[in-house]
Amino acid sequence: MEVVERGGTAVIAERAVAYASGDSWNRLVKRHSRRGCDDLALLARRILQGKDQLHDAVGRAAGGLFGLLGRPRIERVFAQELARRIPLPVDAQLSAAARGLQIAGIYVCVVGSRSLTDCACLRDVLIVDGQERLQQLLQGALEDWQWLPRRMSDSITE
Repeated sequence: MEVVERGGTAVIAERAVAYASGDSWNRLVKRHSRRGCDDLALLARRILQGKDQLHDAVGRAAGGLFGLLGRPRIERVFAQELARRIPLPVDAQLSAAARGLQIAGIYVCVVGSRSLTDCACLRDVLIVDGQERLQQLLQGALEDWQWLPRRMSDSITE
């Protein structure tokens, strides 16, 4: 968290404004500094879950197609697993949006002087990704946000 606490908040705000208008960013921060980031965390979580569901659907479709073609079960399973793991064109954008929401939420908690133990976005990243990946996300937030998924290895489904 020292990345954010040592003046990183100004850089994060600057990066956010590169992807949204200054007016939108300021209104978001003002609105959430009183309430915290629970709804931002929920939206980020749903975006990441939706990405996983999309991969599952593509995998099932590939397996189903092989089934319709009368292919052996092992080929259907292999096709399903392969199709599920291949990056989709929207993966990076969905991950960047979700990770950007998480960064925004952490920012809101820090500048709103909220207890970080109550920060839903911070908690989500720690629980799902761990402390090392949180540090990568925060460091990435100081750079170009479009590369957040690459820093977090979000672009490929596991």
